[in-house]
Amino acid sequence: MKFIDVLEAKSIYQKGENVTNYLRKKYGSEDNTSEIIEIAYDLQAGSYVENVKSNFDKANCYANELSNILSDNLECGDSLLDVGTGEITTLTLVLNKLKTELSDVVALDISWSRLSVGMQFHQEHRRSKFPLKVFVADIKAIPLHEKCVDVVTSSHALEPNGRNLETLLLELFRVTKKKLVLFEPSYELNSEEGKDRMDKLGYIKDIEGTVSRLGGKVWDVVPIRHTSNPLNPTACYIIEPPKHITKHLDVVTYCVPGTNFELKLDGQHLFSPDTGLVFPVLDDIAVLKTSSAILATLKS
Repeated sequence: MKFIDVLEAKSIYQKGENVTNYLRKKYGSEDNTSEIIEIAYDLQAGSYVENVKSNFDKANCYANELSNILSDNLECGDSLLDVGTGEITTLTLVLNKLKTELSDVVALDISWSRLSVGMQFHQEHRRSKFPLKVFVADIKAIPLHEKCVDVVTSSHALEPNGRNLETLLLELFRVTKKKLVLFEPSYELNSEEGKDRMDKLGYIKDIEGTVSRLGGKVWDVVPIRHTSNPLNPTACYIIEPPKHITKHLDVVTYCVPGTNFELKLDGQHLFSPDTGLVFPVLDDIAVLKTSSAILATLKS
C-alpha cells in the first residue's frame, strides 16, 4: 500500500465519492482486492457506529434476528469467530442477546481503525459477559490454526469479494470445526435492479453452488426480514464444512496467517518460533496480516 494512494483516496472520500470504484479504476482492477477493501473501509471508520447510534432500534431488530438463528446453531462451550466484524456493532448487539455459554469469542477485520473504534462501542454497549478478543487479518489468510473454532459467523463481510468467494470459503472451512452461520447478501433472492447493483459493486453470488463445489453442504438458507437495504437482501447460510480427517484443537490458537505455525505473545508483539516472523500489537489489537510480518530469525 502506497501512502499517496491513501491520501488520494481520502480526498475522494471527503468529496462524498465512491472510494472503492475510484481505487478499482486507479489499479485497473476488476476485483475488490484486499488492499482496496482495507483502504475503503479504513477511511469510513466511525461511520458505522454513528449509523447504529442514529438507528439503534433498527440495528437491534437486525441483531435480535441474527442472535436467534445463531443460538439455534451454538452449543454450550462452543467458540465463535466473527469474520469481517467491522466496527463490532452487530457482534456486540448479538452477543448481548445470546443465551448460550461460549468458551471463546474472537473477531477479525482487515481495518485496524474500524476495530479501534469498534472496541470503544463494544465497551460502552456490551451487556454480555463474554470476553472478546479482536485482531487485524485478511479473511484470505486467517491467522488461526486449522479446525480450532467451532462456529464461524459473518455479517456482510464476504459481500465485496465476488471474485474471491471460493478462496474465502476454503479458508473458512480450514479453521471451522462444526459449521458456518453466514449472514450475507443473497444475489438469488434479489430483484433485477438489486442484482445489477451487486454486479456493478463486485458482490458475491451463488454461495450455495460454490459451497457444493468445494465439498461443503448448505443445510439451510434463511431470508432475513430486517434488511436495511432492499437492493441488498440478507440471507443466513448455514453451512457444514467438508469432512476431512484432521486434528481438531480444543482452544482457539493464533498462528502465522493461513498456516499452523503457532504464535506466542512476547511483550507487544506475537512471535513465531518456527518461522522467525514477528507481528505487532497496536493498542492491544494484534495486527496479523501477512504484509505486517517482520522477519526476526535472531529471536528463534
